[in-house]
Amino acid sequence: MRLGRVEASPGALVLAAWLNYVDDQGILPCALISCALHELGHLWALKLLRVPVKGIRITAVGAEIMMDGELSYGGELFAALAGPAVNLLLAAALCRLPGGGMAAGLNLVLACFNLLPVRGLDGGRALQCLLSLLFGVDFGSFAAQICSALAVSAFCLFGLGLAARGGSVTLAITAAWLALPALSPGKMRGNLSYLSCEKPSGVLK
Repeated sequence: MRLGRVEASPGALVLAAWLNYVDDQGILPCALISCALHELGHLWALKLLRVPVKGIRITAVGAEIMMDGELSYGGELFAALAGPAVNLLLAAALCRLPGGGMAAGLNLVLACFNLLPVRGLDGGRALQCLLSLLFGVDFGSFAAQICSALAVSAFCLFGLGLAARGGSVTLAITAAWLALPALSPGKMRGNLSYLSCEKPSGVLK
């Protein structure tokens, strides 16, 4: 489905329909708004950096922002962190409002999750950009991949341990989902934020 420059994949529509079906606490609308504001943070950063945006594609695992231009390491770092920064600011503001606890919590979780130093997340992308800026692209890519593998391994062990004790399996499923891009070879890709530090791709994911 396409609306202007925004396109939603079939998987995203199916996932949204399923989440709406199982959501009996009214969390989905607030979560969608938080995710949309997260992406607007990335778009705001790109606007400040004067990088034209050709389109946005929403998938079942995030959003891809197609760009017409390149970014420096510093610019990419700024763009990657802009999304989580918006969620952190929203969490700080909403927690002071009556009845804003749930929305504040969702934004805080979204920000913290995306800041994990894992391939496929804003934190992993930001870490690689920072290390590449300071020590070169080869070291940055290698060190970021090692950090990603360690973080995902710890996340998986914790999730499996929680599930084995009768807890929710959601964390274990999330950990397995993160492990796919985190442990795979090749250059790092972002989930909600991606730009290649090795070769400009024109895609912010």
